[in-house]
Amino acid sequence: MNQLEKILEPCRLEDFFASVWGKSYAHFKGSPGRFKHLLSWDKLNEILRQHRLDYPRLRLMRDGETIPSSSFVRRTQSARVQGTIPRLKPLAFTKHLREGATLVLDAVSEVYPPIEELAQELELILRERIQVNMYAGWHTSRGFDLHWDDHDVFILQVTGRKRWRIYGETMKYPLTMGTAPKPTDVDNPLWEGYMEDGDVLYIPRGWWHVAFPLSEPTLHLTVGIHNRTGSDLLRWLTRSLEEREIFRQDLPRYASEAKLKAHGERLREELLSAWNDDLVERFLDEYDAARPARQYFSLPWSAMPEALPCDPDARLRFLAPRPLRITAEDGVVEFTCLSKHWRFAEDAALVLRPLNERRVCRVRELCEAATPHLDEQRVRTFLSELVREGLVAVVED
Repeated sequence: MNQLEKILEPCRLEDFFASVWGKSYAHFKGSPGRFKHLLSWDKLNEILRQHRLDYPRLRLMRDGETIPSSSFVRRTQSARVQGTIPRLKPLAFTKHLREGATLVLDAVSEVYPPIEELAQELELILRERIQVNMYAGWHTSRGFDLHWDDHDVFILQVTGRKRWRIYGETMKYPLTMGTAPKPTDVDNPLWEGYMEDGDVLYIPRGWWHVAFPLSEPTLHLTVGIHNRTGSDLLRWLTRSLEEREIFRQDLPRYASEAKLKAHGERLREELLSAWNDDLVERFLDEYDAARPARQYFSLPWSAMPEALPCDPDARLRFLAPRPLRITAEDGVVEFTCLSKHWRFAEDAALVLRPLNERRVCRVRELCEAATPHLDEQRVRTFLSELVREGLVAVVED
């Protein structure tokens, strides 16, 4: 069972995509403690203590307003390099929380590995950019007023409770804030209910909602899914059309009406020739191929000439942010990833396929998978190259 299936339990994945995804909100009850592995109060305290956090990653919100970070962050001048170092002022910070502020930690996946693993797996499944934010509250002041998000969200209630109201959409598929009018009847939401420990709430892009703390500690994670739209496709198509001379050419502003019309006809013909049946598929493939890997380092090995430990039980993981489409033809395997097109001899597929299953593989296992086509030294040389190119990382036990 993958991470998305676990989040949606007891709803089946195919039922969710058929009737809920992008169409309606959904509230899924869950057992208490099922998200406790993702984050705890102790781990949150550790993050606050060990990281240099500042706005906009760390914010305090109260009743829809951002509290100035200068009131709880001290910035000291570095003695050795140019710039300042942010440090939280614990007493001022917790005073704001006692007075009703909500603590917001953006992209918490970048500072805490269990949430990073969640984001990474969801991005592989959904094939869209995933960002996970954390929200913690203690009293009754709202962090945010009634609003909508420009992306789909899953809310995972990690601990405590919150009351939510969902009002639906006032404009189909809004793209930028301010374009959708507020709901007129705020006293009659489509849904009002409590999110309790282990619950999940799905809200599509553009659906108005608001959450209310209940005078008790509460902590939830918001998983943001930034889906591609037709506007994204048009921007990509515009860039690709710049390869064609007619689209780089100046418009004949001072030509005759007939020549202006003829130029417009040529532009339309070129546009329609690019707009073929597989346009959407080509856009999504190129978008996937251009996605950067999440930051992952293989020190000390990646900085050394061999780039790979001698230990045959050294563990490796694939870093490609999307599942690879590996094609094999005429003795060559090919795939596109990290904005590059990769070509290897066909035997490389024996090593690539286990890695592409997204499980941690030992060097010994990959050498055995390639036997008898590749000897151990050739496999190790190949893996070293993948580490140097950022496709594979050495991971600790």
